[in-house]
Amino acid sequence: MSNKSVWEVEKGEVRKAGVTHIVIAALLIGIGAVVGAFGSLSFPLGFGVNFFWTGIAVQNVGAIWFGMWGVIAAALFPIISNGIAGTPVYISLAYIPANAVQALLPAWGFRYFKADPSLRTGRDYLILLATITISNIFGALYSPLVVLKGFGLLTAESVPLFIWGWFGGNEVAGIILNIILLKALSSVVVRTKAFVKGWWA
Repeated sequence: MSNKSVWEVEKGEVRKAGVTHIVIAALLIGIGAVVGAFGSLSFPLGFGVNFFWTGIAVQNVGAIWFGMWGVIAAALFPIISNGIAGTPVYISLAYIPANAVQALLPAWGFRYFKADPSLRTGRDYLILLATITISNIFGALYSPLVVLKGFGLLTAESVPLFIWGWFGGNEVAGIILNIILLKALSSVVVRTKAFVKGWWA
């Protein structure tokens, strides 16, 4: 399967956002809430920051496959998963920019650079690694420095731990789980009408 066949709309092909995409977003929110809570409860550092956050795979892969529907789900499901783990809602709401970027950047990178979600070449792996790393750096700086420090929840001494915790917990889990999911399921997902070639359809 060529990159062109994955992302470019073929002649005569009609793609429209519909109920299927709303259902996909709802499913991603549900799956993300469960998977994210597992990471928060199993590898906790505090305030929704984890040493191995399994929810990052739902954010990254969901947005790569389903565009803005995945980004919306990625921004919202941590409110639920963090709540299950005991993080106050106001903190999770303040995390929304970080969670949105962690989904948006990989989704953009795969579309802009025409990377294959099935990870068929070294270039595809490089784009995956670059986009998740940059987005995780943003999240790791924004969330502890702006949110947690801004609310007075961290001491100056604990800030580096939370920065590295956020980055490492997302990066390691993201690399491992994203590769597994993209390699195993992309060839099936891209053949469905639910797959989003643009941003909404």
